[in-house]
Amino acid sequence: MWSVLLAQAGSTFVVYDIREGKLVRSQGLERARQELVRPGSTLKPFQLAAYIEAGLYGERQDGAEALAVSSNEFFAGLRMAPEEEERGYARVGLPGRPAVVTLDQLAQAYRRLVARHREARLRPVFAGMEKSVEYGTGRLAGVKGVKVAGKTGTTGNSALFVGYAPAEQPRYLVAVYSARGTGGGDAAPVAAKIFASLFPGEPVEAGVVSVRLFWQNPPEKLNLGPGKYGAGTVLDTGLTRLRAPGEIRVEKQGGRYEVTARVKLEDYVAGVLAGEAGGLKQEEARRAMAIAARSYAARFRGRHVEEGFDYCDTTHCQDARFGMEERADLRAAVEETSLEMLWRNGKVAEAYYHADSGGWIENRPDRWWKEEEGSRWRWQVKLPWLAAALGLSVVRPVFVVKEREASGRARVLDVFGHGADAAALQLLVGRRLGWDKMPSRLYRVQQRGDLLEFEGLGRGHGMGMAQRSAERMAEAGKKREEILAEYYPGARVSVTAAGLRWRSLRAGAVELWTTAPERDRAILGLAVKQLEGIERVLGMKAQPVVRVYPSREAFRDATGILEAVNGATRGRRVHLPPGVGPGTLRHELLHAVLESNRRGEQPGWLSEGLVQALNGEDSDAARRVRSLGVGKALEKWRAK
Repeated sequence: MWSVLLAQAGSTFVVYDIREGKLVRSQGLERARQELVRPGSTLKPFQLAAYIEAGLYGERQDGAEALAVSSNEFFAGLRMAPEEEERGYARVGLPGRPAVVTLDQLAQAYRRLVARHREARLRPVFAGMEKSVEYGTGRLAGVKGVKVAGKTGTTGNSALFVGYAPAEQPRYLVAVYSARGTGGGDAAPVAAKIFASLFPGEPVEAGVVSVRLFWQNPPEKLNLGPGKYGAGTVLDTGLTRLRAPGEIRVEKQGGRYEVTARVKLEDYVAGVLAGEAGGLKQEEARRAMAIAARSYAARFRGRHVEEGFDYCDTTHCQDARFGMEERADLRAAVEETSLEMLWRNGKVAEAYYHADSGGWIENRPDRWWKEEEGSRWRWQVKLPWLAAALGLSVVRPVFVVKEREASGRARVLDVFGHGADAAALQLLVGRRLGWDKMPSRLYRVQQRGDLLEFEGLGRGHGMGMAQRSAERMAEAGKKREEILAEYYPGARVSVTAAGLRWRSLRAGAVELWTTAPERDRAILGLAVKQLEGIERVLGMKAQPVVRVYPSREAFRDATGILEAVNGATRGRRVHLPPGVGPGTLRHELLHAVLESNRRGEQPGWLSEGLVQALNGEDSDAARRVRSLGVGKALEKWRAK
């Protein structure tokens, strides 16, 4: 296992048991203890700790966020007396701020720092390293099932990652060094493999999330017994029938069935569009929603981690609906925006969205959108009946809005003599009486005797993108980037945090996206020739979209693929690192053509086997296809 890691990454690493202080694994130990490397940004946790202990850290300083994104500007502004900084480094066993260290010295310094992870005043340091792996520079060190924390470092001669897990109760510390590449793109993925081997459990699978189906109302009846089932399995509760969107695990607790699905992220986004945006008629509005839903999923993954899954299938997370058949227009929106997310300040934006703003966006009180037809709502209810329905006592027979948000939405209420949070009351009303009664907090209320009359605007919380307005903008010809810019100021649509400047080139049926047009123009010409040949052989047509990344690190960041893979295809979209050969390009184009002509659910081996057989490659799947016959395999692929 360890020699495989070294061969793949060309890396040196040491692994310590933090509790026992013992070296438990290593690769290139002599090099780790003798070769001097520049530590770069891996010193930032020590610098922040010294600054805090000098009593200089202020409440308005967000050291955790700065550490997560490795902000050079923030750390350049941490001014302290030289003796204070030296004292901070001495606490972890380093002689002042070192210009060079050995990997083992660095690991020992981190081990001493991590031993203090329970100290409240140092919380920004440890929170920053947790956030670094959650969404910052170290995110490729993350593994499923255990919370990893750590810090990357990149200099001219070193790519470093030092981290520990579990973050809440540190057990193992891993330090990785590579003589080339970057800390986030090369060292962090090696650390992820090591952590995954230290905490064996469910296999690490990039781009896969777990969703609890029927979360709000687990069924008492199900056509399946406890166990594991494959994607496409039909679930029938007697009231609902759907196809499993991925592999599922069925358990029975207290007379009810709990169903958890492992779903590809893009398939999850398609399910969210079915639940949250099924009424959108404009193509660009659906695309904008796909980007918002994907961003929300990436930003808030693990909302139910303590329950053993990432998301529920209700509006508590995102309303994800998986039926027997998938809508083609919603799937197209997912594929056309494949991997695109909203980024702000180096991390995925909090892409909230709602149905109807009623004219006012909560996070943009400076902007006003024209009230849409149908935005206005009214509700009349008897005060005693409302109190009884909500289970509230009546101290005083009043309902008054005490405070409002900048947008005019109710924030604090006096409800029958009780102070109440308006958002919490809206949730209670929705659950007890129906979501149509008080669909937003943008309302006025009048009291006539014991009758309450609500008159309001909009539907939803008013944060982020308003779907009604987005639909109108799309009708007016706005593109998805323009629509999203209205609701998420300062955020940009990109496939990576770097926000690369992409150019589009077209020839024949191929569209190619690149950051280096002159370099990649030859790939476009080759792709056109190869596609024409593939279409003649298969009798199928496709319009592939090829994206060539400027570096392997950018390819990893965008696709989440940690292995030394030279391409990834999702639907008709082909993703490539730079410098791939003709064989790899043809392999991925075959995938794009087959996926563009797929009917129904097909086994994974058939797709890969067909591509490898047609491309002259050898594998178990390819041999299986050849034994079946390529022609028959293609017929099977086309069959529903």
